[in-house]
Amino acid sequence: MRLMTYNIEHFNRAFAKDNSLNTDEDSVEKLTAVAQIIAAIDPDLIGITEAPNSGGDQSAVDKLQNFAAHHNLRQNAAMTGYDSRGTQEIALLYDPTVVTAVHDPGGSTTAKRNPSFNRQFEVDSDGDGIKEIYNHYRPPLEARITRADGGADFWVIVVHAKSKGIFDAMDRANFDRTSERNRRKLFAECTSIRQRVDEFLDQNRPTVVMGDINDGPGFDFYEKRFGRSAVEIIMGDLWNPRGVLNNHIGRPKWGRFGWEPSSARFQDTFTHDMVNVIIDHIMASQQITPLNPDAAKVWNPYADRQSDAVKKRYKVASDHFPVTLDIA
Repeated sequence: MRLMTYNIEHFNRAFAKDNSLNTDEDSVEKLTAVAQIIAAIDPDLIGITEAPNSGGDQSAVDKLQNFAAHHNLRQNAAMTGYDSRGTQEIALLYDPTVVTAVHDPGGSTTAKRNPSFNRQFEVDSDGDGIKEIYNHYRPPLEARITRADGGADFWVIVVHAKSKGIFDAMDRANFDRTSERNRRKLFAECTSIRQRVDEFLDQNRPTVVMGDINDGPGFDFYEKRFGRSAVEIIMGDLWNPRGVLNNHIGRPKWGRFGWEPSSARFQDTFTHDMVNVIIDHIMASQQITPLNPDAAKVWNPYADRQSDAVKKRYKVASDHFPVTLDIA
């Protein structure tokens, strides 16, 4: 079975408010590129971040299923969980002949330590002994996955964590303060996600966390200041090795243009250089068996030296590249 996570940049812009597909040239080109990528990679289950909007008469599920039907994709069933507080949803798109997926949220409606993802949660993010109150802007999607082949059920948490990007002009002091605040917010969200992972593992649930974590090894100066990345918070505590989630991509390496493998590129605020980063991840609990040693892959067409036509298809589809994990 192939699992895939994909941040499809501004996917909602390709859809109309009545949930149909837009027919302007840019939308058709984008939708076609995304469909071609999905068909080429051929995953059974896709966790989508920056999925189309819901709310009012709009439905991310209807938009995704209309998209799949139009392009004759076998991954033609969709689901979402709690609605986003703003635009863009988190969704699953999957082949219903291979798996079924149902929203299966954990946590409690009353507990302060491990509340449901659509409620406030408390984390001491600055180490002063006082817990701050946070909300998930896009509540992670929790789903129970049942396999048609009779394999064991597993649980998926699809995440679109807080971005650390700063897009407003500001002086250096305010930039520094905003950067630190953004990372603390990201740490808080990932602490909440890890609490849910611990809950699922305590219940002996095989668990996969996938999505755009907006963080990775060596991503910025503040990781060095805090001595960890948000990815490591989700992966778990080395003092509890059975609870550590495996990231089967392996340890990234620093290359000429940044981290390799890389799932996205960003422009450095100060140097304006483009830097490769790996911020899209699939992490699996130890009950999840990878198919083989090469089961995980970042589908970066530039790293694989693909043709110009393939590179253009990926560039039109999104500013991120898909990540997959093949499981036994």
